[in-house]
Amino acid sequence: MKRSNRGCIVFLLAGVLGAMGGTARAQEAPAAPAAAPAERKFTGDKQGFFMSGGVADGAFWALGTTFPNGLAVSAGVDINYDGAGLPIPGSAMRSTDKFSFQALLYGAYYIVNKFPVGIAVEAAVIAPLSPGAFDFTVIQPGLGVFYAPFPVPLVLSSALDLAITIPKDGSSTVSTVTPGVRLIYVFP
Repeated sequence: MKRSNRGCIVFLLAGVLGAMGGTARAQEAPAAPAAAPAERKFTGDKQGFFMSGGVADGAFWALGTTFPNGLAVSAGVDINYDGAGLPIPGSAMRSTDKFSFQALLYGAYYIVNKFPVGIAVEAAVIAPLSPGAFDFTVIQPGLGVFYAPFPVPLVLSSALDLAITIPKDGSSTVSTVTPGVRLIYVFP
């Protein structure tokens, strides 16, 4: 009787065992790779709310919201009191009005949104409410810098802005804004 080729038997057994081992391995769940920690965004992973105020000429108090996509919007008011009367723009005289109120609408989009630093392109529209409601409008585009160095929900901010003043009557003016410090409390 003739003996079969041992090499053929080895290949046959290796194929059968490999197929069985391959199916057994395919049925096992592969080990899940370790999840990388999510990168913290400055504006957060969900909608947040904040209150802001500042130390500057014309500091506004505002309430606003941020969105995970890096957008922030707020509305605020600026209240001024001058016992000697409010200065009349372009004149050395003062009015009999002692209080002034201005409204603010603000929007920002974060171009750097990595905790603890945020840099945003921002724009604000400012208009007087009293005295002389809407006698002029100020459009204030700029670049804001935000920093959260503490383990509390407090953000420090400042900006480089331009003020484009558009009066009802007369010509528009463009000027730089003296940077101030904004303090922002983020509601947890």
